[in-house]
Amino acid sequence: MEFRKELEVSKILIGGKVEESVVEIRYDPLTLQTSRVVRKGISLKSEGFEEEIESTKSWCPFCEERIESMVSRDPEIMKGEIWRRGECRAFSNLIPYSRYSLVLRLTEKHFLRPSEFKETHFFDAFKLVQDYINMLPNDKFFITVGMNYLKPAGSSIMHPHIQFLVSENSPDYFARLDWSALEFMESNRKDFWLALLDREKGGERYIGRTKKTEWISAFAPKGLMHVIGIPEEREFAKMSDDQLYGFSEGIVKILNYYETKGFNSFNFAFFCADKLGEHFRTNFHIVARTPFGKFYWCDVFFPKILQDESVVFFAPEDYAKELREIW
Repeated sequence: MEFRKELEVSKILIGGKVEESVVEIRYDPLTLQTSRVVRKGISLKSEGFEEEIESTKSWCPFCEERIESMVSRDPEIMKGEIWRRGECRAFSNLIPYSRYSLVLRLTEKHFLRPSEFKETHFFDAFKLVQDYINMLPNDKFFITVGMNYLKPAGSSIMHPHIQFLVSENSPDYFARLDWSALEFMESNRKDFWLALLDREKGGERYIGRTKKTEWISAFAPKGLMHVIGIPEEREFAKMSDDQLYGFSEGIVKILNYYETKGFNSFNFAFFCADKLGEHFRTNFHIVARTPFGKFYWCDVFFPKILQDESVVFFAPEDYAKELREIW
């Protein structure tokens, strides 16, 4: 396993002085995909958007007074029912992205700041995901659990919710992880994520631990403040309550940290090991997105869309240090 990076130095003339900027090109230790770490400060000011919070409440299908009449239903596995656990409600995605495509509404409240999310919001959703996975046929599927929060993260509905996708055809990055992890297992007799943890634990990118889960910052980040969660238990559907709570606890800690840094929008995703071989371990990724406000800007532009290369403005070692201190 190699943590490879290369440096490029750029010079600019500003205010009569020459400034040097160092760009780090980092290679993901599993897939070899590249990311660029540009250590230049960016503004994270977020203008208020209270008007949008209030206006979207008037039509939101995930609010309690409309959910029963407005959301779509799964006629097969869920038999047309809305599944309930705590504040969570699970139902079919109106615009399905795969053979099995669900939405899990997390909270009764229409809008939450990152620091207002609770462990139970995520834990209850993860339990319903487990129930669904355990009712799937014994075919090979690629299972993803993801979240887009607020418009910078790609969410069309403000109300906090998770998406659950089960597909017979692998998403592109999932395929890269799958075959790269298989190659790593065949060469090293150990799954990649445990080997990664062995290398990172105690180092400058190691953050800390929650129940049955270790947390590190990504060496080659795919987005702003990219953090990875690595569980003790391999398959999502078989995870104990302690393991699921460990994930939930870590997510809440990270969201609290994001808010202290000025972020209010984020994405996360699980790549689940269920239905795959022993070479794969469920792994979790979360990234911050530029803050939502009246004049927000997007942090995903042509290098990501057309070149599949991430550009970030925060070094993993720096935010890992800050997270360790408050973990």
